[in-house]
Amino acid sequence: MSSTRVDVRTLIAALDGQRKAQGLSWRKLAEKAGVSASTLTRMQQGKLPDVNTFTALTTWLKLPAERFLTEDATDKGHAHPLAVASTLLRGKREMSPKAMQALEELVQAAFKLSKELK
Repeated sequence: MSSTRVDVRTLIAALDGQRKAQGLSWRKLAEKAGVSASTLTRMQQGKLPDVNTFTALTTWLKLPAERFLTEDATDKGHAHPLAVASTLLRGKREMSPKAMQALEELVQAAFKLSKELK
């Protein structure tokens, strides 16, 4: 039986990419997202966020929570490629938000299609 959990590594990678793109410290990110800095530190150590923290962080990222949920607990050491791509795209300051959104949708569609073809 599989269980769904938050992929903390992927969430931290997305937060870090957006943090760097905006030139923020982790403390400032915590303030802007409405969570405690110590919570982010615990998450960087692999601890799961509570539901309110998870919601606040995905809202701050402006990304759907589903992108950070996983059913495969065996792949804990690697970030999901979709989250990595999203993080990299958001870190590019020379791209417009509209262009980033279009690329994210394209990558997401490709991942969805590959799952359907299996």
